[in-house]
Amino acid sequence: MEDLPHVPHWHRGRMVLVGDSAHATSPSSGQGASLAAESAVELARALRDLPHSQAFAAYERARRARVERVIAQAARTNSGKAAGAVGRVFRDALLPLFARLATPEKMAWQYDHRIHWDAAVAA
Repeated sequence: MEDLPHVPHWHRGRMVLVGDSAHATSPSSGQGASLAAESAVELARALRDLPHSQAFAAYERARRARVERVIAQAARTNSGKAAGAVGRVFRDALLPLFARLATPEKMAWQYDHRIHWDAAVAA
């Protein structure tokens, strides 16, 4: 699997990118549609509270760290899928241990994300 290039800016003038156009993630993350929906809600919040010139920048600030963390996690997952002969042996031997360590609490950052709609967006 290949990673898509990093998009340095998600907005210019009155144009803004949302979803995969701004932050495409690998299908192995299972987060593409979720990230797009989250971004749409965050953009709506920003546009509700700020003029578009400030709203677009606030939306990007609110989303970029989370999106890039999900993309990085997907890249780590993908790199384990193309292991060589020796790597496959280690991966298969250690996979049960990693599965036990991946508790719901440790994965909450990715799967239990909350957006507080009523909170005001700052410029």
